[in-house]
Amino acid sequence: MDYAFDASGLTASQAFGILNDLSVRADDGELFVERGTSEALVFDDGRLKTASYDTSRGYGLRCVAGERTGFAQSTEMTLEGLRKSASVVALAKDGYSGTYAGGPARTNRKLYPDIDPVGDMAFPAKVELLQEIDAFA
Repeated sequence: MDYAFDASGLTASQAFGILNDLSVRADDGELFVERGTSEALVFDDGRLKTASYDTSRGYGLRCVAGERTGFAQSTEMTLEGLRKSASVVALAKDGYSGTYAGGPARTNRKLYPDIDPVGDMAFPAKVELLQEIDAFA
């Protein structure tokens, strides 16, 4: 989980604290955090023609109070940004005094390994491997 917060202006404990505060007097609340990386290498006539690398991150914040739902999303992963989003999302529970519905039971079952397919192989090794594949194809 901490991977999503690496090199951002926000920590997991800060984010969970804001989510917990938001969930008071609400029926449900949710914070979705994502971080992604992508890399593309294009070969033409056996030569590396284009290489690109991109990273992205962001979050979605939701609060449900009765029939109302507040939602905000942002790519600004900062404590101040999440606080601003929470203040807007909290408007859904104005005048509402529901009770928080706890989340589903945790299974502690790990579904995916801790790998980074973009960063696990050095760039020169990727180019060499793709040159071999390109030559074979």
